Amino acid sequence: MAPLQITQDMFDERMEGLVLSGASPDELRDRAATLYSWATDAEEYELGAGVTRAALLSSAAEDYMIVGDTDRGLAVALEAKAAAGPDEFEPHATLIQIHIDRGDIEAAKAVADEARKGVASDPIVAELIGDSFELAGELAQAERIYTIGLRAANLDDDGVWYERLLRDRHRVRRDQQKPLDGYDEEFEELTGE
Repeated sequence: MAPLQITQDMFDERMEGLVLSGASPDELRDRAATLYSWATDAEEYELGAGVTRAALLSSAAEDYMIVGDTDRGLAVALEAKAAAGPDEFEPHATLIQIHIDRGDIEAAKAVADEARKGVASDPIVAELIGDSFELAGELAQAERIYTIGLRAANLDDDGVWYERLLRDRHRVRRDQQKPLDGYDEEFEELTGE
């Protein structure tokens, strides 16, 4: 029997269904197990266009963390990072958050250093990683990540990511009581603050 092809629509549906319904811990565990199987059982499942092992494993790791299975979450996140392609950095963001949740800030910073290329090329990854450090109170690290991502943000998307990262960076600099710099002044001009 041919393996079942996992499409992007199937992945999206699996992810959105439980979020919208307010998933129970058992439902999240079941989803994590399904995503893990899709990513690792090549005899039963074949990944369609746009679906990667790393994305499936990252999502499974997040679900394990949500239900408090931190050891399993960390193990699956490490698998996701190992499965990631050279330009796939979302697993790094997941792993950073898991290290932070486990109280290992130094490990999170080490993974952030490894993900520098992704932060410099993908403003979404920059915001995910920066937000993790900001929420952990690591404001200098968050500022660094937001600044790197800001430099990479493309203004061709109507400036949405540029403005978001500008706002994020301004917020952490304000929280650190730093004086205004050029980016801060630009943010205040854009927003009228």
